[in-house]
Amino acid sequence: MKPFNVHGLLRGFAWAKLGFAALLVALGPLTSSGLIPDEMRILALALLVAVGSSVALLVLEPLAQPGRVAWLICLLDAALITAVVAATGGASSIFAFLYVLLVTGACVLLSRTGGLAIAAVSCVLYTGVVLGRTVFPVSVFFDAPQETTALELLTIFLNAGTFLTVAIVAGGLAEQFRSTRAQLETQRRDLLDLQAFKDLVFQSVGTGLIALDRGHRITAFNGAAEEMVGVHAEHVIASPWTAVFGDFADLDEIAAAIDARPRAVVQRETTLRRSDGGNGAVRMTFSALRSGDGERVGLIAACEDLSTIRAMEERMRQADRLATLGRMAANIAHEVRNPLASLTGAIEVLVSPSTDGDARDRLSQIVLRESERLNEIIKNFLEYARPAPLVLQTADVAGIAEEVLVLLGHRALPEGLKIVREFTPPLPWRVDPQQFRQVLWNLCLNAVEAMPEGGELRLGTTARGRSLEVWVADTGEGLSATDLAHIFEPFYSTKPGGTGLGLALVHRIVRDHGGLTDVRSAPGLGTTFTLSLPATDG
Repeated sequence: MKPFNVHGLLRGFAWAKLGFAALLVALGPLTSSGLIPDEMRILALALLVAVGSSVALLVLEPLAQPGRVAWLICLLDAALITAVVAATGGASSIFAFLYVLLVTGACVLLSRTGGLAIAAVSCVLYTGVVLGRTVFPVSVFFDAPQETTALELLTIFLNAGTFLTVAIVAGGLAEQFRSTRAQLETQRRDLLDLQAFKDLVFQSVGTGLIALDRGHRITAFNGAAEEMVGVHAEHVIASPWTAVFGDFADLDEIAAAIDARPRAVVQRETTLRRSDGGNGAVRMTFSALRSGDGERVGLIAACEDLSTIRAMEERMRQADRLATLGRMAANIAHEVRNPLASLTGAIEVLVSPSTDGDARDRLSQIVLRESERLNEIIKNFLEYARPAPLVLQTADVAGIAEEVLVLLGHRALPEGLKIVREFTPPLPWRVDPQQFRQVLWNLCLNAVEAMPEGGELRLGTTARGRSLEVWVADTGEGLSATDLAHIFEPFYSTKPGGTGLGLALVHRIVRDHGGLTDVRSAPGLGTTFTLSLPATDG
């Protein structure tokens, strides 16, 4: 056991002796009526020494060698108890039980071996007191030598056995106490180390971590979260979520979604003011905060700074736009070169004096047709390059889909074409009705043109939480992987005579709505376009 612990036990032992001494003094009038003045002096001296040693242990600073002091105190107490027992009747003394208390205390202060040693010393001293009247008569305690009776010999053996038994039992209990205490101390240090490690990891991780209780109050806030949010942890701990983040993220809705699917995570994105005064995009991933028995006790939000990712995405989009612009310029040149060549040839023949009337009429028709073709190319390009601003309003998107299919039915459709409606009006959503109608029309028209021999066209819309999904599927020839990589580029088309602006316009309108466009296709298996438009507050 550590010296500091022995010192603490010594102080406890001293307090116990002081309490017992006070008890003896209080009971003195009841127990000293049969004691002669000499015996009273012995008792008083023993109490004085016991009190003095106890006070010394309590007053002194932590001892350099508390183990040796513990041995000295136990031996001193054994001598004092022997003096008291000898002064109060020897074998018939009522204070013989003090040996038991001493042995018990020694087992706690010392090791099991120390307790047995003090028990042996007590046995020797007690036997010496009882037999001292015959073998070593002491005039201080005895008036004259006396014979030791059989009862006194039996008392010696019984008390000696009691001392040793108490030493063995108390020693075992004391050893178990020390072992348990050592284990608890080890576990306490391990817990402190684990807590320090967890705090170190919690504060060192680059992801912002915010812990919330079931009342949506902030209970933990690490350093990364401080940098992202721009506030210090001491200012937000125990604060409600809304006091720090306002109306961002409905935690009741998030908690309900996580309770419905315990392993689910919910993500929300927002823009927060950073500590340097700038604004940064942050994605918060909410998950359940659970206790050891698996019960959800709150939420934990992992904050990810998206500023670097957004800057990289912008650079990639810029590089992609430049690459697209280069390909688009080449495609525009190709598209314009053919009608220009036709126009140039026709005009050269027209200005020739030898051209007759019929030839002039045919050449004039060519000039008009190619001019219209050039005008259509420029018109489509301007429509893509200078889009009209969105005019969002709540519209029945299922009704718009029905209108598109009705208009499509008035065109000359391939025989055997089957149109499948996978929507049920009404389905209100905030969109730009005119541009949304243009998206569906372009997708359906492409699907019909992909099935010249007939097939199945499926158009469907549905709301999934806070997202509107629209799909247009055909059973045509499908697209190759090469075509899929460029399908949304202007002036890239897989159809003869196509400008490639239809799907480019679809992609741009969906992007302006904040949505995503997904294409699934394979040669011979048809093509499916899936649009996802997020809900917007109006």
